Amino acid sequence: MKPNLFLSGAAAVVAIALTVAPAAAQPAHPGGGFIHPPMQPYRNSDGSFRRLRGTITTTSWSGYAVTAAAPYTSASASWQVPNVTYDGGQTPYGYEYVFNWVGVGGDGDATLIQLGTESVVSTSGATTFYTWYELYPAVSEPAGLTVKPGDIVSASLQCTAICSPAQTQTWQLTLSDETTGAAWTQSFQYQSSMRSAEWITEPPYYNGYLPLADYNEATYDPVEANGANPNLSLSANGIIALDQWGQTSNPSAPVNGGVFSTCWGSGSLTPCTAGSFTTPPPVVTASLSASPQSISAGQSSTLSWSSTNASSCTGTGFTASGISGSVVVSPSVTTSYALTCTDGTDPATAMATVTVSSTGGTACRGSKKKCG
Repeated sequence: MKPNLFLSGAAAVVAIALTVAPAAAQPAHPGGGFIHPPMQPYRNSDGSFRRLRGTITTTSWSGYAVTAAAPYTSASASWQVPNVTYDGGQTPYGYEYVFNWVGVGGDGDATLIQLGTESVVSTSGATTFYTWYELYPAVSEPAGLTVKPGDIVSASLQCTAICSPAQTQTWQLTLSDETTGAAWTQSFQYQSSMRSAEWITEPPYYNGYLPLADYNEATYDPVEANGANPNLSLSANGIIALDQWGQTSNPSAPVNGGVFSTCWGSGSLTPCTAGSFTTPPPVVTASLSASPQSISAGQSSTLSWSSTNASSCTGTGFTASGISGSVVVSPSVTTSYALTCTDGTDPATAMATVTVSSTGGTACRGSKKKCG
């Protein structure tokens, strides 16, 4: 285990009694079965928050939380889905994780409704990406939105009915991929304390907090609470994560009160300044067509293909030479052809089918009639 430089020394940290619901009895695979508990701050022996550089330190949360304008009936954020790499450290299940989310509740109370994205890397370096929501203490559930690293995602929670902390509220959760135009939304019944709104980078909890993947930097731009700029302050609202695996995550100072980044570190805090979204790579497309689509046995069809933003294309059932072109095929039976084009990361696939009518071809070849 990597040493956590901030959890040793004379200023001892008292043990935290983490009261969370037990995780589902399944392996900690990516994409489900996790929980994301309310904030668990480190405390000094007198019960006060333990701070580093004037900022609260916690077991997992990093980012910002606000409480001054409670009750919070809405919270939102936009961020760019981070890519992740394996840092070579210990991991109990063969994966490291980073979750980016926006939520209501959870800062000083036991309620938390949240949604966001998940980036996962295995010890072999394979990566996967998911979207999710959670009504704590229930485990996280997948949201119906596909994302990839570099996509800009907007997430929001909005109380739409009975917006009182004393009663069960109705919440509309929405995730939008601004890069692809896809979106997911669903309404839920949940009783939130409505005491806080937060924008967080963290690992998940599954029989203990899991290792935080190296995500380099995640930028939230902008964030809002109750439909307004929360006017964040690093000293008043900032949160640093110091995990048991020796990994760290700390926020930058905010820009204009509503823009900030969090930065990953190992063994020490990484200097962090508010960044900006990078331009995601252009989307790869692939197109494949057959002309004619229907032939008789013994006849031919021309497959034509093209692509955009691809560096190479390969054909299944035919040889694709280059990222565009055409080739003549003469199948004896109905055949489906596939084209896969890639820029080295994200592939795109297209298909075309040539239908062969054997009856028509046989009658033509065996007769003296002119074949048209």
